[in-house]
Amino acid sequence: MPTTTLETIWTRPALMIFSETEPVAVNINAGQWDIGSAGSNFLYLTDDNRSELQIDLERIETKKRMINGRMRAYHVADKRNFNVSWQDLPSLNSVISERAQGGSSTGWASCQEMLTWYKDHTGSFYLTLVYDTPSAPAGAPLKYSLEYFNVFFDDFNYVIKKRGNQTDLWDISMSLVEV
Repeated sequence: MPTTTLETIWTRPALMIFSETEPVAVNINAGQWDIGSAGSNFLYLTDDNRSELQIDLERIETKKRMINGRMRAYHVADKRNFNVSWQDLPSLNSVISERAQGGSSTGWASCQEMLTWYKDHTGSFYLTLVYDTPSAPAGAPLKYSLEYFNVFFDDFNYVIKKRGNQTDLWDISMSLVEV
């Protein structure tokens, strides 16, 4: 099982992961999460040249004015919309920053890999977001604020901006909608 240890202290909320299966806490005190069962795919999205991650809340409800003039509202759910983009991102992962995972070096997803994920996943998948937390007291295990959402692609756009000798530079933007 591809287990990831989220032990690195990031300088900002930097980790976004796409996975086909729901993340499961293996050892929450050590920050270990199983992000996919054997044979499932997952994708680390790079933080290189990433814009801010915009999260919009959509309230699903019905409002109706009654005969006496009072308003009635029936709240169904709150759903999130995620918007993120990258500028001048290399199309090949050989030139994307690398991160250490379990002693081996694993690269971040390139433009080509993001495009392939978009084409291959017409249904729902999981978006995992890892945020930094305030400093833990001395001796306490580091806790992580990890959220995951079952999402669909709402929109995916890319522009091949510059052609290069080793790789092209793309601008990518995507919108995801919570199921």
